[in-house]
Amino acid sequence: MFAGYATLAAVGLLSDPIGRQVMRRFTQQLGSPSGVAGHLVGRLLNRANSGPITGSLDALEVQRGETVADIGFGGGLGVALLLTRVGETGVVYGIDPARTAITGARRRFRREIAQDRLRLEQAHMARIPLPDNHLDALATVNTLYYIPDDQLAGSLAELARILRPGGRVAIGIGDTDYLRTVPWQDGMILRPLNEVTNGITAAGLTITDHRRVGSSGKAFHVYVATT
Repeated sequence: MFAGYATLAAVGLLSDPIGRQVMRRFTQQLGSPSGVAGHLVGRLLNRANSGPITGSLDALEVQRGETVADIGFGGGLGVALLLTRVGETGVVYGIDPARTAITGARRRFRREIAQDRLRLEQAHMARIPLPDNHLDALATVNTLYYIPDDQLAGSLAELARILRPGGRVAIGIGDTDYLRTVPWQDGMILRPLNEVTNGITAAGLTITDHRRVGSSGKAFHVYVATT
């Protein structure tokens, strides 16, 4: 994963000011992709996050005909998978704060948007422009690292608000101990897992499952919760 940046670290380039500046810009693109570089990062994320995204959606157990959302969809892999899983009678919302993500999805999913099977919104998790009790299920993967501490509780409460009674949410996050070792952590908020789970339950959600995606110490965490 991100082999090019691992190589930079190995040869010591990340210890000098230029190397650190490159890494800071890369990390900024991970959290909020923009411009040409943002489109490239989106493609990279689709590859690097294929396992975590697929694992999170598997845990969500999306059914045909449901109304679902991918919050912070980035490169769009999760949106594509959700469109397949809900089928022609379902509706998918793609919500992301980055204009680059929205414009890329508009190009990629023209047909699904025209069919009203996909609806895109540019918004942050703290203020999701959907009505109460609107979704059957939603997923958000690799997003919590970019939410400030003073917005985390409100953002998790927003996820609960837009879910129908009995609705499901899958929250995917990397292992904190592993992420502390990677060269692209600059700018990420790495919280202990119990802080995340406490936030989920404080938002009024009940955690029903905790899965690991992968078999090593780098294995990804997926928490499934219901309203």
